[in-house]
Amino acid sequence: MSWDPSGQRVLITGASSGIGAALAVELGRGGAFVGLAARRSDRLEQVLGEVREVGGDGCWWRLDLAEVDGVARFAERAWAEMGPIDVLVNNAGAPRRRSMKRLTPEELDETMAVNFTGSARLTLALLPSMLERDSGDIVNVSSMGTQSMAFRTGAYGAAKAALNLFTEGLYFDLAGTGVRAHLFTPGATATEFSTPKPGNDDPFRQPPNAFMDPVEVAQALMAKLENDDFEGFAAPALKEAAQAKRADANGFLMEALKMLGR
Repeated sequence: MSWDPSGQRVLITGASSGIGAALAVELGRGGAFVGLAARRSDRLEQVLGEVREVGGDGCWWRLDLAEVDGVARFAERAWAEMGPIDVLVNNAGAPRRRSMKRLTPEELDETMAVNFTGSARLTLALLPSMLERDSGDIVNVSSMGTQSMAFRTGAYGAAKAALNLFTEGLYFDLAGTGVRAHLFTPGATATEFSTPKPGNDDPFRQPPNAFMDPVEVAQALMAKLENDDFEGFAAPALKEAAQAKRADANGFLMEALKMLGR
């Protein structure tokens, strides 16, 4: 039986564009009430308008997860204004494409805050209320950078790898409760994430057909909520790539070096 978003209250971080925005619209189409959080207020208003156009409803807040000391206050506000949150989707992330030879300590700290610490703190802030209700789903959105090769993305991959193991810890400790932890891994997706950005090295070039559509990824994430499995991927090929590296990491990385001409 498919997961039914109707009547669900879903909080999504990184909701101003890309996968987060597509997910908000798809959930709204299914009758969910969505709480949208991101740094760009103008974009959040636009996304909420799109949600309402398809028959959904919601609210939004400006949130910068890099400001980790304010995350707990935000969680309290979101719970009060949305009502009890049924699903938390920690989707927020910011790329850090930088050679490890040039990475600065400041860039490392910022990358960890945005891609791991902020999401982890939001989870911990909301978890007691979910446990008190004995109901809820926490979906942490990871990256294929933790499963394949961290080419120019060592800091970002490290932050997402921390999120992976944080989610695994949740999975074990929440077993037997009504709260579930899920890890979801999208692949390359046609979003702003893969475009050139100030302070980043140029993105790794991939053919246009290598990028998934954000709506397709959003639908795969929603399908992940249908089961209790720990890990889900946006497409079967991504799972196969992850299994290939796990089976022979040395061989996998040697082939990657050849592909990169190293």
